[in-house]
Amino acid sequence: MPMSQLPATDALFSDQWLTLREPADHRARDAQLTHAVDQWLTRRAAAHPPREARSLETPRSVIDLGCGSGSNLRYLAPRLQGAQSWRLIDHDSGLLAQARLRCESLSSADGQPIHLETDQLSLTAAWEHGLEGADLVTASALFDLLTAADIEALADACQRSGCAVLFALSIDGLIRFHDAGGSALYGDDDRFMLAALQAHQHRDKGGGPAVGSEAPRRLRESFHRRGYLIREAAAPWRLGPESLPLAEALMAGWRKALHEQLPQQRDRVDQWHARRLDDLQRERATLTVGHRDLLATPTGGTPSGARA
Repeated sequence: MPMSQLPATDALFSDQWLTLREPADHRARDAQLTHAVDQWLTRRAAAHPPREARSLETPRSVIDLGCGSGSNLRYLAPRLQGAQSWRLIDHDSGLLAQARLRCESLSSADGQPIHLETDQLSLTAAWEHGLEGADLVTASALFDLLTAADIEALADACQRSGCAVLFALSIDGLIRFHDAGGSALYGDDDRFMLAALQAHQHRDKGGGPAVGSEAPRRLRESFHRRGYLIREAAAPWRLGPESLPLAEALMAGWRKALHEQLPQQRDRVDQWHARRLDDLQRERATLTVGHRDLLATPTGGTPSGARA
């Protein structure tokens, strides 16, 4: 099964998990990149006004890949100016229904309407057939699960469309526990477990080895090769006592992954997990999980496939 068609039962995509992580996601995202893409969309609209036969208020066309229950839309749409037409793409019909239910009442930063369409598609089908006419393609917390070939195919599709891209919250491999004074807790067991966790993130998810924490670099290089102007920003989760349920769920997922990666060292995994979880629960430690946001905008003229 291709990575882009993973079953909806995978815990990574459950509505409960997506809801739990949404506040941390929104806190982590880089506001300057959001402002920059808003400015880019405004300039694009001014450079390519609608034809006379079309509405004077042509919406910005946004495609959200792997949209889940709509967290990316809920963050981004109210921060962008002007009328917007969003196409939400996911393989999970249940998550698409939740996204529509939770997002129908949204409006833009200046009070303009948000038009929503949902499309149940694999990611492969989306970038093979569905990106034409987009002004912006966006996604959140998606790319570590994909293959290098997936990322290249997506970059090709975006280049053909002539759209900008805003990809948020790609893991970058940084995981650190910190004590109450802010000093890193990084002993031998931490090094061993986190290295094993990174190796697990690169395992074949069904369509080839996943890029894991190399996703930010892969995205940057792929779009740079295609002539895009690249801007990046750090977007770390910083999980303290107010985020304990998320940290507990994250640690449970890591424990499961480490059992798969280190089947002969389950006891060592469990001892490390219990110790660090106890540190978090007793507020002796906080947890930082690194992510990066990327904005890539096309340079030069408008490609033939772009909206005019």
